[in-house]
Amino acid sequence: MAVVTPQMVKELREQTGAGMSDCKKALDAAEGDLDKAVTVLREKGLAAAAKKAGRAASEGTVSAVMSADNSKGYLVEVNCETDFVTRNEEFQALVANVQKLIAEKQPTSLEALWALPYPTGGTVQDTATGLVAKIGENIQVRRYATLGSGKNVVASYVHGTGKVGVLVELAAEGIAAHRNNATLLDLAKDIALQVAAMKPGFVSKDAIPESVIKAESEVFANQYRNQGKPENIIPKIVVSRVETWFKETCLVDQAFVKDDALTVSAYVAQVGKQLGLPGLKVASFERMELGQGVEKKTMDFASEVAAQIADASK
Repeated sequence: MAVVTPQMVKELREQTGAGMSDCKKALDAAEGDLDKAVTVLREKGLAAAAKKAGRAASEGTVSAVMSADNSKGYLVEVNCETDFVTRNEEFQALVANVQKLIAEKQPTSLEALWALPYPTGGTVQDTATGLVAKIGENIQVRRYATLGSGKNVVASYVHGTGKVGVLVELAAEGIAAHRNNATLLDLAKDIALQVAAMKPGFVSKDAIPESVIKAESEVFANQYRNQGKPENIIPKIVVSRVETWFKETCLVDQAFVKDDALTVSAYVAQVGKQLGLPGLKVASFERMELGQGVEKKTMDFASEVAAQIADASK
């Protein structure tokens, strides 16, 4: 019997879109023959997923999962092609089981999450791939993020039905003793809401790479040149514009959404003083917006129906 290598499994998976375990079984059955393995998968209806694997999946839901002690948080995005499928019981079961697995196993990467054993058999990735053929849409567990060193306090906020998910980590000396403090958790959730609404790019100026600041400065300079500003005054104007940009893109420098008389950093310091936590600060955040980075092709209804009929006839 031919030896089936990981590279062969990988190649078959890339060609068909079927799950890793299904690809391994197909190659075993085909004695290592790639073409025969494709046929095996097609006969089982698993290779049908490959036709849909390249289609834009920008709907679905973003979920947040928290550790019991509020020291770590997790965001996961599960995608499908249409909002209709987000209400499908099997899709919702996939989301719920993925959330449960994250809470139990706390995987450290998307690849580790994909590889977790699924309650009904196979892996998370196998199950998602199986649903592609069953439901008829591209379904992916697409993104996963973790936040929290285990020493601080983490809170989450999910907007609406999962359009945006946010994690925020607060840090201070001795903060672990306050993890269940309602005021502190409310603060963290308010900051998470701020991140969801205002879309900051960085926690603070210190977190911005010098190359990013330089690139933004060049963009501003060229804007002023195009406006006809004298070359000798452009550097001074750019310095002022970059400072304004800091206030827009740095979370701690933004006006606090619940009290715009204060910046986020000022409000956090105010609550820290109230709680006896000097030096309380926002340590980090994660923001995940549903469908971000997915290029969704637009199509009129008649064309969409025609495309579906053509796809079904293949």
